[in-house]
Amino acid sequence: MGRHALLTFVICLLAALATARADLVTDIDSVLHDKLLNRAAVGIDIVRFGSSASDVSTIYRTDPTLPLVPASNLKVITTSAALEQLGPDFKFRTLLLYHDGDLVLIGDGDPTFGDAELLKKVGWDVDTVFKTWAAGLARNFHAARDLLIDDSIFDEEFLHPNWPADQTQKRYVAEIAGLNLNANCVDVYVRPGGFGRLVDFWTDPATRYFSIKNSCVTSDDNAVWLSRQPGTNDLILRGTARSANVVPVWVTIHDPPMYTGALLAETLKSAGISLSGTVKRDRTARQAYLAALTNHDATWTLLAVHETPLLSVIDRANKDSMNLYAECLCKRLGFAKSGAGTWQAGTAAVGGFLNSLNIPPSQYTLDDGCGLSKNNTISSHLMVTVLTHDYFGGNSAAWLASLSVAGEDGTLAERFHGSDLRGRVIAKSGYVNGVSCLSGYLHAKDDNWYCFSIMFNGIPEGSNSGAKFLQERIVRAVDQHALAVAQARAN
Repeated sequence: MGRHALLTFVICLLAALATARADLVTDIDSVLHDKLLNRAAVGIDIVRFGSSASDVSTIYRTDPTLPLVPASNLKVITTSAALEQLGPDFKFRTLLLYHDGDLVLIGDGDPTFGDAELLKKVGWDVDTVFKTWAAGLARNFHAARDLLIDDSIFDEEFLHPNWPADQTQKRYVAEIAGLNLNANCVDVYVRPGGFGRLVDFWTDPATRYFSIKNSCVTSDDNAVWLSRQPGTNDLILRGTARSANVVPVWVTIHDPPMYTGALLAETLKSAGISLSGTVKRDRTARQAYLAALTNHDATWTLLAVHETPLLSVIDRANKDSMNLYAECLCKRLGFAKSGAGTWQAGTAAVGGFLNSLNIPPSQYTLDDGCGLSKNNTISSHLMVTVLTHDYFGGNSAAWLASLSVAGEDGTLAERFHGSDLRGRVIAKSGYVNGVSCLSGYLHAKDDNWYCFSIMFNGIPEGSNSGAKFLQERIVRAVDQHALAVAQARAN
């Protein structure tokens, strides 16, 4: 190719690329002019990845440093910090010990313990671990005095002060504790009987820790309601039922560590191991046991250990958007970094992670770990910075596997309907009233990877489905832009 021809080719290529970029800006700007966003605050940052973290180019942005409420997109930040600071090999360790006539259960903040929805994937029940422990102990152990419960890995502030006080019975506002059981909920199943008569019901787990007042009757409608008196474990089952439910009705439980202890005590009794005393909270046992290990004190006997890998917790926190999981990671980070399993210490630890990425404090405010509090704010640029760090980091494969894949699993299983983007978008969604966000990665048609964060604040009530559609239009525009650029280069 002659010099003149080469110059002409370069000019044409640059013109084509400029046109493709202009088309992208036009396409996204047209989405942002939708009436749904008339009064919304919007932050968007979109980049194209190259071969390394230093080879990243911005292809679109609007107000990228504006701090906005992230909703569940905050889980990306919390889980990233946990992966970085606790390490991929970290495991939660729940201990059962014997000391001075007592059984002692020491929690480590594991949110997976007895989680029925998670455990059914491996054929386990809520009480499988306890039944296994009890069966092993019953071979040569028959009695103890008290069952002591130590949940001191976290503080005793079970509910965040900035969470909706009128929703504490709902699964996504479950209490957070150093010992957790079945996502700190009880699952209720109903079986209708004669028309107009009270339904039969059973619970998982089956325990006497709570009471249920049943006024639910058999009818030709399925409208079962389950609630709880605040600050108590007095549950109320009401409404109507036409058929038995396969998916349980959930309600949260108050004081999860004592809930855990009650089920363990009942399981031990069923295996022939009696307690002459009661189930008691003792927040000094952990330190006493650690001191005994240091001093080679043989009066403590380790009976059983249950371990959960960090990656299992991160997977469910991100893919299924489990608030409990993210909050346990937040508080566990606080304990690991400062010895205090509190929201203040946990968010400070996450802030330290952001500082290590040179993110200015002006771009974020952290109040919890899951994004339920509307006092959290982060910028779209912060989100893309963290996602870029994770993509090019040493734990990239594990990290990507923790996010939902559009059209396939998690909270994105039903997203991007009728689109070939399904399977190529790996991301985290986020929603609270007035807020809708989507952040993650796109494996585009040019075979390059793109990273994006799309944050809408101040959308009308009840408009999340419309906001999701606009987010998907933006991602689709990026994919089309990538193809246009690839075609321009090829021609």
